[in-house]
Amino acid sequence: MALKTSIKEFSALLGDKESLLDKNFRHLAQKIELHWGYDEFYPFMEKLLLDTRNGSRAGLPIEVMQEISDLYEIHEKKFPTKKNTGQHTSHRH
Repeated sequence: MALKTSIKEFSALLGDKESLLDKNFRHLAQKIELHWGYDEFYPFMEKLLLDTRNGSRAGLPIEVMQEISDLYEIHEKKFPTKKNTGQHTSHRH
């Protein structure tokens, strides 16, 4: 499935434009879909939005970065409790 078809808010935001993530970065789109609605979404997306490789990453086109940022914001609105849960939890036995 594509991000544009699976996330109605993203589809509404794009309008007639097609998603560059869906078209040119399918592997990233699939990982975003996989993490959608889960606590792991935030650390995964933050790694995409921030250069965590000290400049050794080629980088994504600005339009793709905008889509990632838009998806991040949609997720924050849709799942407000997910951002802070699970990030610093410890598992006790």
